[in-house]
Amino acid sequence: MRALASDHGGPPAVELDGVSKRYGSATAVADVSVSIRDGEFFTLVGPSGCGKTTTLRLIAGFETPTTGTVRFAGEDVRGVGPEDRNVGVVFQNYALFEHMSVAENVAYGLKFADPPRGLSRNERVAELLELVDLEGLGDRDPTALSGGQQQRVSIARALAPDPALLLLDEPMSALDARLRQRLRREIRSIQTELGVTTVYVTHDQAEALAVSDRVAVLSEGRVEQVGDPESLYRRPRSRFVAEFVGENNLFDGTAAAGAMSDTTTVRVGEASFEIAADADGDVTFCVRPGAFDPAASHNRIEARVLDSEFLGETTRVRLGWADHRLVVSLPAPPDSETLTVGFDPRDAWVIG
Repeated sequence: MRALASDHGGPPAVELDGVSKRYGSATAVADVSVSIRDGEFFTLVGPSGCGKTTTLRLIAGFETPTTGTVRFAGEDVRGVGPEDRNVGVVFQNYALFEHMSVAENVAYGLKFADPPRGLSRNERVAELLELVDLEGLGDRDPTALSGGQQQRVSIARALAPDPALLLLDEPMSALDARLRQRLRREIRSIQTELGVTTVYVTHDQAEALAVSDRVAVLSEGRVEQVGDPESLYRRPRSRFVAEFVGENNLFDGTAAAGAMSDTTTVRVGEASFEIAADADGDVTFCVRPGAFDPAASHNRIEARVLDSEFLGETTRVRLGWADHRLVVSLPAPPDSETLTVGFDPRDAWVIG
């Protein structure tokens, strides 16, 4: 199997090399190879059933690969149980003990390990409650806390033994949207302060882009693309990534020599577009909603306004053009039944 090098010279903190997981005839994870750097916030994102939670469980040791190798700091961990992998795991359902206080729940994370740096159990619990902004609530019953507070207790419990790796499986799926946004900032802040290598699972692509150093997009058990949030958003490598990571507009056409010296002309139906890319033959390119502009001088099209949504800072407008349904983002709602917009050739990205 091929080795995956870390960008920092040494072995990666976590490495999955050609990992697959099958249950009978069903394949949950198929030939996944990813390299996670020390101290990185790395996210697995994809729709339900794509294999992201199974991948996390393979890292944690709750599942064993059918084929392939999982390594921690260059060492094969096959046969090493979850309790011996020095990982902290946060589940989506909190899994707090209702008969224990908040402090006792956090201290439970020290059941199989001593506190770090010579601290006593009480000192470590107090330190973590302060870290997750629950100072003074150690005597509380967990059921008396809000959902966000309960999740912070579960994070503190996972961090209690000072794990080398923190794994979070859809930790905010039960929370409302506003609380999710606040808690994801808090989780990233905690991770940054501690410098702990973190693997985060979510189906929410906006969440993945907001908190991660790098993201792996999964589909049907396979990794479609790995990259930093901006490159995934602006330079998707597959149709799936282009459509899954944020809203997008895709065009299928045939490329020919460009009318401008630094562009390629792509024929889409009866229209022609100039894109700033080298392409030949059949081509698919995408344009993000915010790239369309009524004042643009290139690639102008006239489309029917299907509907619009006022979102505060912007208005999301759905357009009907030829056999396409387009989404554009504008500063104000349209004032007619048709709308003419265009885009700069540099804002088109060729997929594949």
